[in-house]
Amino acid sequence: MNTVNETHPNLICSIRFWLALLCFFLNAIHFMQRVNLSIAIVSMINVQSTNETIVEKSNFTEINYIFQKKQTFDWSKQNQGLLLSAISIGPFFTQIIGGWVALILGPRLMLFFSILISSILTMVTPISAYFSFYGLLAVRIMIGLSQGVVTSSLNLLWAHWAPPLERSTLLAISNSGSLIGNALTFLIGGFLCAGDFLGGWPSVFYLTGLFGLLWCFLWILTVYDSPSDQKCISAEESNYILEKTTEQIFKSEQKRNVPWKKIFQSKSVLCLIVSALCGNFGISLFTVCLPTYMKEILDFDVKLNGELCAIPFLSCWLFIILSGVFSDSLIKSNKFEKIKIRKLFNSIGFLIPALTFIGLIYTDATRRVLGFSMILINISFSGFQYGSGYLVNFNDIGGVYSGIIYGIANTIGNLSAALAPFLVGIITKNKTREEWSYIFIISLLVYVVGAVVFMIFAKSETEKWAKNNDEKKNEID
Repeated sequence: MNTVNETHPNLICSIRFWLALLCFFLNAIHFMQRVNLSIAIVSMINVQSTNETIVEKSNFTEINYIFQKKQTFDWSKQNQGLLLSAISIGPFFTQIIGGWVALILGPRLMLFFSILISSILTMVTPISAYFSFYGLLAVRIMIGLSQGVVTSSLNLLWAHWAPPLERSTLLAISNSGSLIGNALTFLIGGFLCAGDFLGGWPSVFYLTGLFGLLWCFLWILTVYDSPSDQKCISAEESNYILEKTTEQIFKSEQKRNVPWKKIFQSKSVLCLIVSALCGNFGISLFTVCLPTYMKEILDFDVKLNGELCAIPFLSCWLFIILSGVFSDSLIKSNKFEKIKIRKLFNSIGFLIPALTFIGLIYTDATRRVLGFSMILINISFSGFQYGSGYLVNFNDIGGVYSGIIYGIANTIGNLSAALAPFLVGIITKNKTREEWSYIFIISLLVYVVGAVVFMIFAKSETEKWAKNNDEKKNEID
């Protein structure tokens, strides 16, 4: 056994902290480009359904119309739901494959090309919408395809860079960017859509695409796949990271003989797959469809809509951090079993939001405060799922295969993420409170299923097939 050094290089002002910040912005940009259509579509739809907005223009100079006037479109509710769902189709095909390709190209290049492609596609989104509904649909699907590799590539990157004693901190900084990205998009997007800069709503896509291109520039110049490749890093920090991550890197890249059959036969894994399906449905419903609901039922204008939509996601970010810190303190106290803490926090993350769906059934423009309060409570307490619920449980049971298990569960979970906005488009054709109540009843049932399945089948012990083989190797030697 190697002696563990009590001292280690300071985290602040280190390369690994810089990497965590860049990954924070990566996740923020990733989600900004996912949800930008959610706020923009409120202004893109032509409420009066005039024919003027969908006339084809063949002269190139007439394309400037999109920059000079707020272009709107006569899309049905089903087509709107299809557009909002399209971003979730791509990851279904690329998430697991992306993890394997990242082993060959390296996570640095994989993430660079992923955001580069999605940023370019994001910036051409307004032009594609102007020419064809199906062109816009194809662009959104391709953005999803390019971004599908982000999660699996990040997991591989942190296997090289995150020492065990700092892993929670570094990953918390990195992953929290997604919620900040949601909040910023709703906040800034509301102002942009309400204004005339670059045509109003198109500027949301130009800005989020530009952020991605700037991030790519910083990323490719300053980040490398491992400390041994990093240019500007002290020998002390490099040696510290390499010493603490050597065993994890070996297990991640050399144990290619994945026990697929045992993974899919595991009740714990199947439990997490169901949890991901249920959790993704709820969070996708509000991430993608919240601005639409705020306009159609609560009757908020687009500017105030964006400001209000940002608040629940900022609150959720805070709840994730607090629930994670609190659950860790409970585990360290040894007063409660880890699995009981996981089940408690996961139940809070599912059942309290489920109760708010009951309140949302009875809200309309005359009960705005009640409606927004229910949304705020719903999204905020959903943070318990992420801070110490089913999302943390992947690492509890998966051992060296936790990344693969997460990729499988999230890939399948994206089916429900795509289904939620699609159902909204089909069911809420007339934009009435009664139609939205059906959506909330479905969501309530989905969340209850997620809570019950995890309560019954979840485990916190590492699965036998996921444990390392060090003892077996010693026996053979």
